Amino acid sequence: MTIYVLPPQYYIPAHFNLPNPLPRQNPYPNVDTTQFTESATEFQSLMKSAHKIIDRFANSKEFAYQVMDAAQKSDHETVKKLIEKEDLAHPVEIKFNPDGIDITLIAKTKDIDCCKLVMALHW
Repeated sequence: MTIYVLPPQYYIPAHFNLPNPLPRQNPYPNVDTTQFTESATEFQSLMKSAHKIIDRFANSKEFAYQVMDAAQKSDHETVKKLIEKEDLAHPVEIKFNPDGIDITLIAKTKDIDCCKLVMALHW
């Protein structure tokens, strides 16, 4: 079996570079940063709420003990009430297991969940 390879000067492309009669269309919509900047602004508020929670855990051993104790007893309602006492401006989702606690703060703009801040703390 013999294979013939053409030298480069004899290469014939499979297509020719003919001009396209149709103008190229952008497949993406125009950039609108309104929602993005609103989300960033709301996220700043989430960070303030997160700071309240973290500050309380860091500076109050009693509070940390109450949360851990309720979590060890699988008392989800008590854990949620303790954290929501911090006068947070956003809804909170809380999950915990023997390794730690996950606290999710959720913000909305224009009736959509624009951003979430998840804090995962090991205990």
